[in-house]
Amino acid sequence: MIENVPLFDLTGTPVQAAPVTVAVVEPPAPVEPPRPEAPLNQTGDSLLPVGGQEADQERALRLVQALAPGTGEIKMLTIPGDPPSKSRPRFAKGGRTYKTKADTDAEERTAWYFRRVFREAWTGNVAVGCVFFRPNRQRIDVDNMLKHICDAANGIAWVDDSQVTAIYGVAELDIDKPRTLVVVAHHRSTLERGTDDVKVCAHCGETYPRSGTKQPRYCSRKCSNAARGQDLSVPVKCKACTAEFRRSTTEQVFCSVPCAKGWQKGRPRNRTNNRSKCADCGKQLAHSRGGRCRACWIASPDKSGSGPEVSG
Repeated sequence: MIENVPLFDLTGTPVQAAPVTVAVVEPPAPVEPPRPEAPLNQTGDSLLPVGGQEADQERALRLVQALAPGTGEIKMLTIPGDPPSKSRPRFAKGGRTYKTKADTDAEERTAWYFRRVFREAWTGNVAVGCVFFRPNRQRIDVDNMLKHICDAANGIAWVDDSQVTAIYGVAELDIDKPRTLVVVAHHRSTLERGTDDVKVCAHCGETYPRSGTKQPRYCSRKCSNAARGQDLSVPVKCKACTAEFRRSTTEQVFCSVPCAKGWQKGRPRNRTNNRSKCADCGKQLAHSRGGRCRACWIASPDKSGSGPEVSG
């Protein structure tokens, strides 16, 4: 673009000059950066890859990376067949709840597959991921299918359901090969469970698992007694013979039965000398608190303890 731009001197008088060419360049249009394309075996809005049963191992690895990144041990199993769902609880006439035979048989079948993978139950925090491949489009809740897996694996894959601190469930459609893909891994959480939920003993410094809401300060009774000066392993002196011995209980003061009998021999069992006497009649009472006997208390009209009235 060419324009004649007028020029002026210091006094403001116009000065004739050669035309000046001014080029107006428009800024280039912003170029959108290329978007990273999703892998061929994964959709853009899904965590898990698409495909058949051959991609189950990759699905399991991605589930573990999402639920428990950096975990050490992973257990994976595939349960063939239509994924069962946990039905609602049934109530008998007396209010007792029970499970149907179909639920019981399905849980026993699922538990059999877990026993093949888990030789012993894990005792720490656990992460569980499940992919349910349904053979049809029937409306079944994913949480009910997850409940079935948790109930079947309880006591086999983990000791208690409270150890499961991360869980993920996905429902997919596979008409030809319905199945359930389950992956279990150790999970790190600030809410520690099982053997991961430990406490330090206030006496010996060893760790011990928490139990219940009321947490003891010591790992054992021995540490508790030692912290309070009642350690049974420390010898004490016998009250009778003054020989050192180790107690079996904290209340024990004699080393043997003969020492206990010899200490009590000749000692009065009932100390009658210290008992009080009635203030009215002088009868010996059964205690040492003073006062009057019951007969004098009933006979006295004023109940004041001043004794019976004497007539003139």
